Amino acid sequence: MDNKLAKLISLIHKLPESCLDDVLEIVSEKLEQSDEDEDPDNPSCPHCKHNKVHRNGRKDGKQRFICVACKKTFGATTHTALSSSHFGEATWKHVIRDTVNGVSIKKTAQALQIAEPTIFNMRHKILLSLEAENARTPAILSVVCELDDTFVLESYKGKKLSKDFWRKPRKHGAVAQKRGISNEYVCISTGVSRNGGAIAKSVTRATPSKDDINSVFGGHIEPETLIMCDGANGYTDFGAKNNCDVVVIKERGGFTHTNTASSFQSLIKERYNKYRGVATKYLNRYNALFAKLFRSNEDLADEIYSIMISSDTPRHHSVADVKGLGLLGV
Repeated sequence: MDNKLAKLISLIHKLPESCLDDVLEIVSEKLEQSDEDEDPDNPSCPHCKHNKVHRNGRKDGKQRFICVACKKTFGATTHTALSSSHFGEATWKHVIRDTVNGVSIKKTAQALQIAEPTIFNMRHKILLSLEAENARTPAILSVVCELDDTFVLESYKGKKLSKDFWRKPRKHGAVAQKRGISNEYVCISTGVSRNGGAIAKSVTRATPSKDDINSVFGGHIEPETLIMCDGANGYTDFGAKNNCDVVVIKERGGFTHTNTASSFQSLIKERYNKYRGVATKYLNRYNALFAKLFRSNEDLADEIYSIMISSDTPRHHSVADVKGLGLLGV
């Protein structure tokens, strides 16, 4: 779906100055009408969950409420990912679409005429919301699933490395200094169920141990599920301990291949390359997005936006959360 907001901004830049007053009046009227049309019914209080609340005026054009029980005021987006946001639905959906499609932060900022640090924070609030949704409704693999690992070079993208750092800064497209799977690579453990579920998570560098595999998939695979894998000891041990059958997939020449898991990993690598790499500390945030994208042929902007404005689980994330919440420290 085309991002109409960027087109509108581009057209406004081309208008003569004499037209700006007319455009401003039309947009103001539409915004006021939209605010009135979209006034929510009285919701339950996000602070104490009491369902008796009263309307309490408007702030910045948005309806406010006051709780009869705790006397606290709130709005429709309080305790959601959009709490305190100065941007509306169209702007957020534009950023969501660009995040899903792998558009760079710089290009999104240019299209919307918004500062790059602001777009960066918006993107990571989107990713944090997806991560929170994964924790609230975790994927469960059942019947037949495929487990496998893929590897990406560790990255300090966006960070200036000190002169005494153990390696020199890499350019995009650089390769590891060592051959094979080494500590220069971060492992992404992936699991895909034939009935649709997908998991991607990073917990270690290089080859994962039995404990690493259990930390990723423990509680996410139903007993008696048929696990298809490449025969690594960690996966066969996991299957035995979780009452699952394990089948090692082999092709001609002794090579192993899990088709569905490989398809998921191809998507991860394709998106990873579109972003021109992802800072390792943020990798699990993007893994939540990759799992959401797998097998999806629809525009996800509406679904992800709904997740962000849902108050089922508090999802308000500050800039401090963006910089320090749930970072991968491997």
